[in-house]
Amino acid sequence: MGFLKRMMAAVGVGGARVETQVHHRAVRIGEELTGVVVLQGGSVEQRVERVNMGLATRYRAEDQDVTHTLWTRPVLGSIDLRPGERRELPFRFTVPQGTPLTLPGTAVWLVTDADIAGAFDPGDHDQLQILPSREMEVVLEAAGRLGFRLAGSEVEYHHGRVVQELSFRPPYGASGIQELELMLFPAAGGGLDVRLEVDRRARGLASLFVEEFEQQSFWHVPGALLAQGPEAVARELARRVQARH
Repeated sequence: MGFLKRMMAAVGVGGARVETQVHHRAVRIGEELTGVVVLQGGSVEQRVERVNMGLATRYRAEDQDVTHTLWTRPVLGSIDLRPGERRELPFRFTVPQGTPLTLPGTAVWLVTDADIAGAFDPGDHDQLQILPSREMEVVLEAAGRLGFRLAGSEVEYHHGRVVQELSFRPPYGASGIQELELMLFPAAGGGLDVRLEVDRRARGLASLFVEEFEQQSFWHVPGALLAQGPEAVARELARRVQARH
């Protein structure tokens, strides 16, 4: 009977289960995501070699979607999980800078990956809603106050990192502008670095990563300006948009 139970557990029948319970699925970049990983023992004792947790997304490459792990860390080392035993592993981590925002066309999810001896593909995936950091929100609000409307989001992989391009449609009646494209990055000394392109032909920003940036395509938004709020940032953004087109 013991052999039969172990064999069934190996194909997912009566084996240990892993479930992740996230306290709040909506979380800002730079703030904490918290929850509990629940290990539930099955009908036989099983060895848990490790439990890892991380964030993942997808990006486009050569006309196909590629799953990419943004970040991972161990939650638990090796333990023996007895039949029917339940263990709860609280977790708490900061959503790192550079995590894509959850927007139409872009998904981010929490991956819980467990290595359990004799178990069949244990693990869990939980969709998250990644919100902009407070600083990013100021810039996005500034674009909205100028009448730009978010049209889409695309995640790409350039120079060893994932980047997210946000596309905005111009306000009704704006002449000569088809699209405003922004990429937002945390600046080393505070504030944000913005890659900005005003597009008349709706081409993407990808080429900017293999060419030197034009002076007007790079915008460092200092923390002091962000602290003044969306109206102040909108005035500077309007000046740069006008200069670009």
